[in-house]
Amino acid sequence: MADKSKIAIIGLGLVGASMGAALQREAGNFIVVGHDKEPEQAGAAKKRGDVQKTEWNLHRACDGAELVITAVPLRELPELYRQISGDLAPGALILSLVDVMGPTLAAARGNLSREVHFVAGHPVITGLTGPLEPRADLFEKSVFCLAADVETHPDALELASNLARRVGAEPLFIDVQEHDGILALVEQLPQLLGLALMQMSSESSGWREARRLAGRRFAQATDVGRSPEGLASSLHANREHLVQRLAQFQEELAAWQQILADVNEDELALLLKKIIGDREQWESVASRQAWGEEASPSTQDEGPGFLRQMFFGNLLRKRGNDQR
Repeated sequence: MADKSKIAIIGLGLVGASMGAALQREAGNFIVVGHDKEPEQAGAAKKRGDVQKTEWNLHRACDGAELVITAVPLRELPELYRQISGDLAPGALILSLVDVMGPTLAAARGNLSREVHFVAGHPVITGLTGPLEPRADLFEKSVFCLAADVETHPDALELASNLARRVGAEPLFIDVQEHDGILALVEQLPQLLGLALMQMSSESSGWREARRLAGRRFAQATDVGRSPEGLASSLHANREHLVQRLAQFQEELAAWQQILADVNEDELALLLKKIIGDREQWESVASRQAWGEEASPSTQDEGPGFLRQMFFGNLLRKRGNDQR
């Protein structure tokens, strides 16, 4: 019987541990070895069965591995790549699970041997149902974004794609710039707004009393995780796209300031009905991961400026005519 292939998972938090558990849902001729710089996290992953074995030494964890999956903060990747580059089996693949892809590919180019194949991956975790804790079905039916340099060998891309399917996800090869621009909108901008809201609230003169009234809504809006270093690394690495999204949002805030000042309650309700309907539609599709469903006719027919045109155009003109 041939020796089992070695898969090393570096970083055993939510994503890394879940990858280990998902890989083992079906039997395979491989062994999953885990490593985490936090011994408690590594021990918990081993106890749950997310990995078959743990190594406290990074080099021993990666020694001879044919596939290495990293799930660590972006800021740790350059040094990690330098350390493990010489430990891997010839032709090994490193799949780095990250949020921002462009800087990850750049870090790989500058710190990995050309004999090592590299692919960046971003499994999109909606987390709309169930607790966000390591589990084997975390990636079920999720979108698994994949990106690589143009010279990456097709076999490495195929392996990464097959890996995504094995854990239950749908692989999506995507342009790096497109991915990071979208990420700035749907993930990092909400984080930044949560940070801004928390800072504005905690530094206001009335915070001593206001904090007693801050409940679930405030908690959800300001929950950006508990790793300032990791978040800072991600936001800073994608700052070019994020600055553009912030400029767009500033325009949107100005529009809302005008809407609240000028429209009546019925007009506001009409606007909110459309927006809440769009969100409910997205939530329904996202919770079922049914991305093949067509958008509603109203969403398809109305351009991005429809609501602003409606409220600053027809409705306000109509109201002005009624007052004559």
